[in-house]
Amino acid sequence: MQKFTIAAVASLFALPVLGQDFIGFTYNNQIGATSRGSLAAAAGEVMTRLDGSEHSGWGRVNWPVMERRIDRLFYVVQDQDGLTPETYDICLYAEDPLNPGYPDVANPIPFAAGLPGPTNTTGGPVAAVGNIAVPGGVGVPIANECSDIFVSWKLPANAGWPATDGLSINIVLGFAPNATFLVFDTPSGAQGGTPPPSTALSNPTNSHGLYRIGAGAAAYSQRRMMFVDVAHSNSGGVGLAATNQTSFVASNNPPPAGFGPCIGTASFMSGTNPDINGFNAGRADDISMEYFKTGTGNGTLVFFLMEFDNSCVPEIPAASFVPGSTGWTCMRNPQVTCSTVTTADEACCFTAIPAALRSSLLGLPVRQQAAAFIVSTAGTVSLDLSPCDNMTF
Repeated sequence: MQKFTIAAVASLFALPVLGQDFIGFTYNNQIGATSRGSLAAAAGEVMTRLDGSEHSGWGRVNWPVMERRIDRLFYVVQDQDGLTPETYDICLYAEDPLNPGYPDVANPIPFAAGLPGPTNTTGGPVAAVGNIAVPGGVGVPIANECSDIFVSWKLPANAGWPATDGLSINIVLGFAPNATFLVFDTPSGAQGGTPPPSTALSNPTNSHGLYRIGAGAAAYSQRRMMFVDVAHSNSGGVGLAATNQTSFVASNNPPPAGFGPCIGTASFMSGTNPDINGFNAGRADDISMEYFKTGTGNGTLVFFLMEFDNSCVPEIPAASFVPGSTGWTCMRNPQVTCSTVTTADEACCFTAIPAALRSSLLGLPVRQQAAAFIVSTAGTVSLDLSPCDNMTF
């Protein structure tokens, strides 16, 4: 695992695609390293788990069929030697019904094959943004609304890794493997504390990153996620955690130059388990919700909803109760936390947690969703519901 930083990629989450928007998993996120997991020189796969209990209400295009469809993937691939071209594949997995939290590796779902790795004319490490679309998208079956989905990069063997050659995928670190790694996001103690459990003890409760050597079983790496975002057929929307970490400045309030405008990070570390009461010394995180829909421009009214619930909620198309609407319900008893209007297709809601409530909220789930009122050129009004985001304090 080598440290590699690309300053510009953090702002690319919202690259517009007709009829598609990215959910926002890379919002105010920072690359901390590039990695092959524990593959070393062997061929195999590195993966990220998209946890269905953390992100729901996305990718449903053929309701009531139990499937989520991924239209496009955004990530960063790196080669340690840009003079030696290599190719890689991407596949998707449903969750193994017999092994929750792990991919059903017996049934890979192809997404893209024979993709060229980055090259240059000078040799040495080179990285490139992958922004790969599949016409019509690729569906992944889900057993229920809380089922996980796994995005996997299949990497070829390379005896030069890591010193001289080999493909890898850029990751967001949830800890510092040693003193040379300066960019990482530390969540609350809900993800295994600091330092996190060893790779031998890593599992779905304390990491979102996996590896698989050859045709072997998938196993978890220490706390991380791949730097990846997913585009689907509807708007984007993601929960964010605002922290004071100097190791992860993209999460700070206010966001530094090049990040924002919404406050906080969507990282699967703090963005899933914010540290609201100082598990890590000096932390008192707050939360936000971000909404994005291409074409809403300026002045579209958006309501932000919240509830303390993490149950699997049946997802119903908004169009079934307001004709012409888009998105899916994924809340039971929401309350409006704030309302605002879009600026350049985006809206944000920041929630400061009162100091007196912080200790009493520990362990509670919080789910957020945005609802935009879309006015057509004919004057009709419809709803657009964002994906839902669930955190646990």
